[in-house]
Amino acid sequence: MNLSSYFHNALVYEDYVQLLGENLSLHKLHYNNFIIQNDDAQKIKILPLINILVISEPWCGDSFVLLPIIKKISEANSGWKLRIILRDKNPDLIDEFLTKYDRAIPIFIFLNEKNDFQFKWGPRPEAAQEIFEKFRPQIDNGEIEKSRVILKIRQYYSKDKGRETSEEILDHIYSSLN
Repeated sequence: MNLSSYFHNALVYEDYVQLLGENLSLHKLHYNNFIIQNDDAQKIKILPLINILVISEPWCGDSFVLLPIIKKISEANSGWKLRIILRDKNPDLIDEFLTKYDRAIPIFIFLNEKNDFQFKWGPRPEAAQEIFEKFRPQIDNGEIEKSRVILKIRQYYSKDKGRETSEEILDHIYSSLN
């Protein structure tokens, strides 16, 4: 799969956030609440070029939280580029990055400077995914509304303020470079 063409045809961050409509304020709230640790910012500054292709949609609740974190991480290295591609307009791409047979988003695809695949991360941090997986059988059986589980995940995000998410992503980045 040629990820380079997807990356070059994807939206820049500023164009994507214009699609958020009423959800832009929530996105901005998470951006403003996340503080990248100074030692992490210093480490990121000296890392090689990384391109990040995000598969998402403007209505995606996890994306309101996670995309601002990735944006701030990418801002720590002036050579890093972030692009967002819409899932529903690119089914062939998302089908290459399924999560347990689902087209779950957001998916963050990390590429090197030649746009060669390095690793994928998403649709959410391990702790949030564990919350979802814990209740998946009950959701599937109709015993609990998916919205109640999403509320639990939002509570996790609110409490964490992006700390575990950034640690998890940065661990993947550091590991991919070794």
